[in-house]
This record gives sequence, structure tokens and C-alpha cells, in this order.
Amino acid sequence: MKLLVVLTQYKRNHLEKQLIQMDKQTIKPDYLVVFQNENHVDISGLKEKYNFIHIKSDYNTKYFGRFAACFTFPVDICMVLDDDIIPGPNCLKNYMDQCIDLNAIIGGNGRIGMNNPNKNKLNKPLDVCIKNSHSLVDFVGHLWCFKKEWLHYMFSIKPFTYDTGEDMHLCFSSKVLGNINSYTAKQSNQDDTCDITNNRLACDCFSSYKTTNPELRSNVEKYFIENYNLQLITKN
Repeated sequence: MKLLVVLTQYKRNHLEKQLIQMDKQTIKPDYLVVFQNENHVDISGLKEKYNFIHIKSDYNTKYFGRFAACFTFPVDICMVLDDDIIPGPNCLKNYMDQCIDLNAIIGGNGRIGMNNPNKNKLNKPLDVCIKNSHSLVDFVGHLWCFKKEWLHYMFSIKPFTYDTGEDMHLCFSSKVLGNINSYTAKQSNQDDTCDITNNRLACDCFSSYKTTNPELRSNVEKYFIENYNLQLITKN
């Protein structure tokens, strides 16, 4: 099974931390890509120190462009990481194994639907952390591990918005069109986790929850429910 890993570069400056952790992984990706939107951070020095494919867009493709880039690589499994995620050394193997075993999208955190009456039962405990079991959710985030063959589901439905909600759009479209479930990852120790910082880097001024309207994300969910008969989890 060939593996593609896509790291995201926008305005944060954590890329070298991610690249260091890529070198420590128990399995190495067949392709390691840095997908850069615009030119807010100079990474030219890192290109001399680390081995990766650099894809740069002068136009800000926002959250969706990095997923579209996955189409161009001859792989079986894709992993897309947010720019505030610093993976443990066994993260890639852990997530890839669970994606294959569960035949599902695996993520670093997860939520049941924003409009689901049970959402408070599945809130903070499903954020990036060490836990001994996976959890079935409606959508996942932070890190997405999925089979490339599912990627066309994401682009078979026009997004409600390109400004936010790529996590929901990937998972919802895969569920509607392919009956593909989403799970938060089992992360038994620090080596397995997708983020050894325990999400500490995710609270800065670039965090999506601070820069986008939460009502807009809620409307993404409503869009799938009303137009594509999305069935959300009612109990877990």
C-alpha cells in the first residue's frame, strides 16, 4: 500500500517541526508533499534540508486545494495534516493501519453533527489525546487518513462554501455517496498520537474557529441533510 502525506503551509511557521517528525516515523511515506497557499512564510531553507515535494499556489486555495493535490499521486492511502499538528513517530503507521482495518476515514479529533441533539456527549473527549479505542463520529479533523479511491466523493458534490468545512465535506460526501464511516483514531501512547503537543498549537490567531463564522459551518451540515439526505449519528 503506497502512502502520500500532505503537510499544509499557510501563515503558521511549524513546518520544520513537522518535517523533523516525518524523519522519525516508523514507516516512511512514498510521497511527502508540502502544499503551500500563497507566500506568507519563506520555506526555501527547508527545501535544502529536507526531502519533500513542494506544491505552491499563488492563489489561496483555502482548505480544499491540498486535498485536490492528492489526485495526482499514484498511491493507495492519503494523509492530510493541518499546519498545527506535530505527529508522534508511530502516527503514520497507526493511522494507516486503522484506515485499512476499519475501512474508514480516520481523524485526529471528531465530532457528531453540529446540530445533533447529542453533540455535548461527544465534545472535548474526542479531541487530540491518548485513548485506547476509536470512536465513530460524523466527521473528523486535524489529520485525515483515507483511501485515495474515496477522494472522488469529496469532489462529486459541490461544496456549500470554500471558506470552511472541508472536514465536514470530505466525511459527509464519503458517507452519502460511498457509505464510508469516520472514526477518531485509537492512540494508545504518545508515539501513536497525531499531535505530541496535545493541540497546544491550535489556539493562535490563525485557528479556523477564530477566523470563520461558526454558523457557516453549521450551514454546511444543513446543506447535506437537506439536499443529500445525510443521516447523522443519533447515539454512540
